[in-house]
Amino acid sequence: MENRPPHVALIVETSKVYGREILLGISRYLTLHGPWSIFAQERGQDDDDPAWLARWKGDGIITRGLNHSLCRTAQRRGIPVVSLRHLQEAPAFPTVFPNQRLIAMRIAEHLMSRGFRHFGYCGVAGGKRWERDRFAVFSAHVAQHGGDCCEYEPPGGWDQPQNWERTQASLIKWLHALPKPAGVMTAHDSQGVQVLDACRRAGICVPDDVAVVSVDNDPVLCELASPPLSSLDQNAQKLGYEAAALLDRMMRGEKIPAANYFFEPGAVVVRQSSDVIAVKDAQVSKAIRFIRENACREIDGALIARASGLSRRALEKKFRALTGHTPMEQVHEIRLRRVKQLLVETDYTLPVVAEQSGFDYHEYMCRFFKKQTGTSPGEYRRRYGKGK
Repeated sequence: MENRPPHVALIVETSKVYGREILLGISRYLTLHGPWSIFAQERGQDDDDPAWLARWKGDGIITRGLNHSLCRTAQRRGIPVVSLRHLQEAPAFPTVFPNQRLIAMRIAEHLMSRGFRHFGYCGVAGGKRWERDRFAVFSAHVAQHGGDCCEYEPPGGWDQPQNWERTQASLIKWLHALPKPAGVMTAHDSQGVQVLDACRRAGICVPDDVAVVSVDNDPVLCELASPPLSSLDQNAQKLGYEAAALLDRMMRGEKIPAANYFFEPGAVVVRQSSDVIAVKDAQVSKAIRFIRENACREIDGALIARASGLSRRALEKKFRALTGHTPMEQVHEIRLRRVKQLLVETDYTLPVVAEQSGFDYHEYMCRFFKKQTGTSPGEYRRRYGKGK
């Protein structure tokens, strides 16, 4: 290359949070190792690649395009290409992808930790490789721990308006047939929203009868859902960063084999759709529901017991036998998650974080947080917060 910044085309959608997070990851790489001269434009996930790619005289391409034919043409002319879209047995380019096994296992473990023994999996029409891998690992993992799993595969075009009502009727029928309580994994957030809508239409209580966890953690879709949708963060910023690093090495002349490169996803971001402990005892279930709805307010063991219809001592005995911990320990767990969420997602002061998490004083919240996590709220925010 001449003594100029590399000219790089980013064929990555801006219409979905996954693509935007990838672009942020590329931006982080360029902040440290750039600059590049970037071509990028607003685009949908399945928009056609720009026709000029076939004759472009640039230095590199990062693509999430649906059809790789123009990128292969560019590659034959010596332009390095990194893909973030298709898993293939013999990929044409280095392909950066989240580890699908870890995605499925983390969601399965999250649901199993809530006490579920019955599970469902909502896949995508057409059975892409990444989706088949997720289902195979999810169903095998719950089976290894004594669970059972039922799959639902939507018909083609489920997301088209003319098919919505027909598909919802099919989904409601499947949800009614699931043994309950059940934990359900969906392929992506828009499908998770659809499953929650079907539950509401069917009169199925979420998360007590059916808990739902999706993939992508799009904050708009997850908060739009009713109730808010738990979702696994695929760590797309990390993927974007690593894709940029691979392309940089290739543009400098390093030979990178055309292969699938897998990176570790993030964790399940817990929201109300799976914030439950699955137990069959009605009184303990009442206590858990009361805790879930009121943990970040001023409550104590006596109030929880009253809501359950048991004495405080009787509730604590049954609660510990069924969940492995006390009602107040459950309250503390929920408050801790709330503190972490507010530290990461907002710039609220510590007194405000304490108030919204159920603590009377932020000093007490700070001591509690340090004891539970080994780090202070300020250190946690610096490490994981939105300004990281």
